[in-house]
Amino acid sequence: MRTVAALLMLTCVAASATAQAVAPRDTPPSEERLLNAPVPDIWLTTARGVRVRLSQITARRPLVLTFVFTRCAGVCSPFLRAWLAADRALGRQGAYSRLVLSFDPRDTGDDMSALAHHLDLQENDDWILAVSDPSDVRRLAEAIGFWWDWDESRQQFDHPAMLAGIREGRLVRLLVGGSVSSARLDELVREVSGEFIRSYPLPGRIPFRCVQFDAATGRMTLDWGFALLLIPVAATSVGTFVMFAAGARARRKQR
Repeated sequence: MRTVAALLMLTCVAASATAQAVAPRDTPPSEERLLNAPVPDIWLTTARGVRVRLSQITARRPLVLTFVFTRCAGVCSPFLRAWLAADRALGRQGAYSRLVLSFDPRDTGDDMSALAHHLDLQENDDWILAVSDPSDVRRLAEAIGFWWDWDESRQQFDHPAMLAGIREGRLVRLLVGGSVSSARLDELVREVSGEFIRSYPLPGRIPFRCVQFDAATGRMTLDWGFALLLIPVAATSVGTFVMFAAGARARRKQR
């Protein structure tokens, strides 16, 4: 018995050590784990030189946030361009605030101002480009599952591309991936605005599902798993019929 307990303990320790050894780049942000998590109310310095708290931004309207760094030679620029294009196609100006926050401690307000001019956002009040204290950036990033890792060989940060929807100081939804379509952004904006968004299972994830939702058409159809719900009803009906039939036959014999 003691041997079994020792083996179980060693297994748990090994599993814990393995989990801690997983590199951040191997663990993409998890919406399921962080949903409704509170976000810290940090101070920001915008590209216009204004000091503002995160809660002041979210008090006016819901917020969609992304992390970038201005020296990025990878996903940052195309990701921001994709978000801009999807946002313009969506046509919901004024519906939510957009925050682009640098996680690179080398970035300054001037760097973010230059980025704003590069994206032609310097006069757009819907967009806020900002920097913050490195410790505050780290706290906010950890709250929403964002990470970055310095790659010495490329002299670049390795990091995911993601949008985080925040409402009333809590994480509402994550959108992870290098591309941003207007349809996916619309879902994110509507959900962060408090609208009900229908969910649907990813292919192959749920074997016994009752309905199938087509994201392209917005239509919902019954799936084969719905038949499983009918089995208890059918079994009860057949059992009841058999019982009544058997009782009727017994009464006829007694006559």
